[in-house]
Amino acid sequence: MRNGLKSFVFFGLLFAAIVIPFTGRTQSLKKIILIAGEKTHGPGEHEYLKTVRLLKVMLDHAPNLKGIKTEVHFKGWPTDPATLNDADVIVVYADGSDDKEDHDPLLVGDHWSIIEKQMNRGCGLVLLHYSTFAPKRVGSLFIEWVGGYFDYENGKPGASGREAWYSDIKTETATVRPAAAHPITRGLAPFELHEEFYFKIHFQEDDKRLKPVLNVTLPGVEKEQTIAWAVERSQGGRGFGFTGGHFYDNWKITNYRKLILNAIVWTAGDPVPAGGVESRYYNDEEVTTILSDR
Repeated sequence: MRNGLKSFVFFGLLFAAIVIPFTGRTQSLKKIILIAGEKTHGPGEHEYLKTVRLLKVMLDHAPNLKGIKTEVHFKGWPTDPATLNDADVIVVYADGSDDKEDHDPLLVGDHWSIIEKQMNRGCGLVLLHYSTFAPKRVGSLFIEWVGGYFDYENGKPGASGREAWYSDIKTETATVRPAAAHPITRGLAPFELHEEFYFKIHFQEDDKRLKPVLNVTLPGVEKEQTIAWAVERSQGGRGFGFTGGHFYDNWKITNYRKLILNAIVWTAGDPVPAGGVESRYYNDEEVTTILSDR
C-alpha cells in the first residue's frame, strides 16, 4: 500500500512538472495586433499593408523571440473588433488625422470608444509615422496613451510654413541616435536614415513617464529632436510612438528593424532580448510565400 501511494505521488508530481509549465507558457503568449490603413501614397511610401505583413513574418520568425502570436488586419480595422479585447499591444500604421478625421481609422465611427476601452484595461499601443497625427480634441489622450503626438492645430498661424502647425515635417538623410538606455534601444547603434521626419512633437512638459528613445539633428533645425519615445502608463499599459516610417526601403536597415521590433515587444509587456530582437529583411515574394503557407 505504501509503495502504491509513493508511486501515485511520484507520478502525480511528474505530471505536474510536465503539464503545468506547458499550460503556463500557453497562457503567457503575448498577442500582437498589427493594423494597416488603406494606401494613399505612391509606391514605396506609406506601404501600410506591406509593412504589417512584413512585421508579422519578422516577429514570427525572429530566432531569439518566443511566446508571441500575431494577427494582421487590413483596411484600418479588424473585421471583428472583439479580437482586440485580449490583445497585449495594438500596432497602428495608417493615415492619421490632418484636418480630415474621416481617413483616420482610429477616429471613424465607434473605433475611438473601442480603442479607449482597450487602453483603459492596460493594452499597449504603438503608433507609426502618420498615425501619430491627432486633432487637439483627443491630444491629451494621445499623450496619456503614447506620450506625444503630431500637433497640426496648436501652432501660430503661418508657423513652420504651414497654417497653425505646431509640429513640422522635413525629408532629410541624417544620423539617428539612441537617446538613452532603455529596453527598446537594446542592440541599437547610431545609423543613417533617409526619412520624412516628423519633429517638434507635442509632449507634455515635465512628463516623468516620457522616455526619449531615438533622436536626430536635422539641418536648419535649432535643437536635437526626439522622433521615437516610450511611456509606461500609471494605470497600466505601455505606449510607443515613432514618427519615421515613410519609405518602405528602410526596412532593409538592420537597426531600423530592430528599433521597431524591440518597441513592439516591449510595448506588449514582453522582455526585449539582451541584444535586441534579431531579424532579417524578407522581400515581397518571400512574405507572400510564408503567409500563404499558413
